[in-house]
Amino acid sequence: MAKKTTRELIGDFIDLDMQLQFADEDEALVLTSAMEVTKKDIGRKLDNIDHFMVDIDRKQHLIDAEIEALKKEQQRLSVRRKATESLKKYFNETLIPMVVQEVGNDGVYETDTARYKLYETYGPVAIVNEDNIPDEYKKVKQQTVIDKKQLRKDLTAGVAVSGAFINKVKRVRRS
Repeated sequence: MAKKTTRELIGDFIDLDMQLQFADEDEALVLTSAMEVTKKDIGRKLDNIDHFMVDIDRKQHLIDAEIEALKKEQQRLSVRRKATESLKKYFNETLIPMVVQEVGNDGVYETDTARYKLYETYGPVAIVNEDNIPDEYKKVKQQTVIDKKQLRKDLTAGVAVSGAFINKVKRVRRS
């Protein structure tokens, strides 16, 4: 005999309850004992479901710990990358131009692997005081964000809002 699902057990329980309402005394005794057996089966099912849920919680905590460890590793690698970029920037902006200027011939210096040539260009724009810059150089950014907290409050109060709705859902609190 195949094991019944929780839904099937509940269906059987409802069927037995309906039959019990229309049964005579002899049948009522048999149906009552069958209902007790079905209740115990449902109880065992719920115990198994509860054990399964606890196991899922454990696995979820392990996954959360793994995510946290990976975030820390990502942060460590990010710091390492910034340090590498900073070193590269120092070489390109300070050390190599200084060597080319001091040791090179007319701003040109050659090694076995590369040829360096010193030249001048414009750097980044430095802003001293934003208030003194004319409006033609300023951009305005506008961002629209939906206030979900207020929307939820209005929808649960019965206010009809086009483009949004809220459904009631059934939840179970485990204690």
